[in-house]
Amino acid sequence: MREYTTLTREAVDVVEGAAQYMSETAPMEHWSDKMLDLLLNGPTINGIKKDEVRALLRQTYAALKRYEVIGPMASPFMNDPTAIVALAFRELYPRLEYYAQYVPGLKDEEGKPACGLTIFPDDGSTPIVCISAEVPISAGPELLAHELAHVAAGEAVEHGPEWKAAEEAIFQKYNEILDAKIPDEPVEVTVTPHEVGDGGILAMPLKANIPDPQRDDWKLVACPICGAECWENDLARQAMAAEPELRAACTTCALKAGVTTGGKH
Repeated sequence: MREYTTLTREAVDVVEGAAQYMSETAPMEHWSDKMLDLLLNGPTINGIKKDEVRALLRQTYAALKRYEVIGPMASPFMNDPTAIVALAFRELYPRLEYYAQYVPGLKDEEGKPACGLTIFPDDGSTPIVCISAEVPISAGPELLAHELAHVAAGEAVEHGPEWKAAEEAIFQKYNEILDAKIPDEPVEVTVTPHEVGDGGILAMPLKANIPDPQRDDWKLVACPICGAECWENDLARQAMAAEPELRAACTTCALKAGVTTGGKH
């Protein structure tokens, strides 16, 4: 059913333990542009150690395989939480395949509207994960994780302990990946009054912390980094309108991002 050509092989993965047979090497991100260009385009690679070339190939193959699982329809968004869910599932269950699609007017077997469901074909072929095209973007990651837990646990278990364990594992891995993207290191954070021109990140209160704000101007939105539900108010909208460089995120992501950009909010 896959309609695009892949370079990696389903039965071949990069085995972490195999690195013990090689001397210590630097990952690709530590290579200089000059060395990488020499390897790719130079007349010879005699000056480069065999283990360095092998390590580079292993790192490239592993990264390419993760991409090829998603294929040419990979998300164009740099902060797509559903893509992080898909990556979390792939790292946990590298041998399991599925197809995912948005379906307008999605309905279950009884003809009732559904937010998400997973189809297990009778012939045992690849499961198909369906997410309603009508649900809010902020609900996408949780729905995808829910359905991928069905793919991991199998059709027979429905919402039993195996399914619950798979869902929790996916969410835990999701948070690990997200934390790696936004390091959570103990750094002193300086909070100062914001003035137009300062830039930075505007923190929006999380719905989990303030479930019912009792204010008409508070609008429920999705954090553009993690997808969590948070509140945007008139003051925030006015600030962003007056200052195009100002960004907004949920309180948690704003604090983490502030740490990585100098700790000023």
